[in-house]
Amino acid sequence: MVIEAEHSCMTLRGVQATGSSTMTSTLLGLLRSDARSRAEFLALTGATS
Repeated sequence: MVIEAEHSCMTLRGVQATGSSTMTSTLLGLLRSDARSRAEFLALTGATS
């Protein structure tokens, strides 16, 4: 799972850095335990490993 989102604390208060975003990810199941499946998935989604 990969999620990209804006943090309200960055865009509304304090530094007011509009357009800033953070990406977080987690690997579960086969993608976590099998490097070959993980590499294939990342290649198909355009991500890098």
